[in-house]
Amino acid sequence: MGETIIGTIAFILFMVYDLEQAGVVSHRFHKGTKFFFTIGSFLLCVATVLLLGKEVSLSLELKQIVFLILAVVFLLLLIYTLFFALPFEETYVAQEVHKIYDKKMYALCRHPGVLWFTGFYFCLWLAFGGGALLWAAIWFSSLNVAYIILQDVYTFPRIFSDYGDYKKHVPFLFPNGKSLKHCLDTFKESR
Repeated sequence: MGETIIGTIAFILFMVYDLEQAGVVSHRFHKGTKFFFTIGSFLLCVATVLLLGKEVSLSLELKQIVFLILAVVFLLLLIYTLFFALPFEETYVAQEVHKIYDKKMYALCRHPGVLWFTGFYFCLWLAFGGGALLWAAIWFSSLNVAYIILQDVYTFPRIFSDYGDYKKHVPFLFPNGKSLKHCLDTFKESR
């Protein structure tokens, strides 16, 4: 149960970080909140490692190996989406007014990280079983959806000047044929 609490605290830190970025949290707390995303990410990793410590055994069947490989693929997609898919200089440094990045993964849907995050946790559960991993997959994925709803409705429209236009042409969470094509086209363009 401690892992669930640690993971929940992580999502609270993510939300406070975003609220501060949107100017909702007092700037008096800015120095304290600027590391909340990093701390939250660390706490979520700790919670996941603790959960795996309860469920992982050294003898794995083929089915477990397949789901573990899928979990790793989803984790790599998540890491790429959150930390490498956005051109750092253009997105975070060079802009006085933050503009949305709508290429590659972010052409697929507005919150692709949620898809990879959910896939990661459910594949871990399918690989190792156990009630704790199932509960974490459901709870953490639910918290992640609540987090992206906060972003989509409240914080991102305040942070990104063109978020309203982005919402009009990119689906919220589930890709469609048009967004998949645009995503693939932007990957091809970047080569």
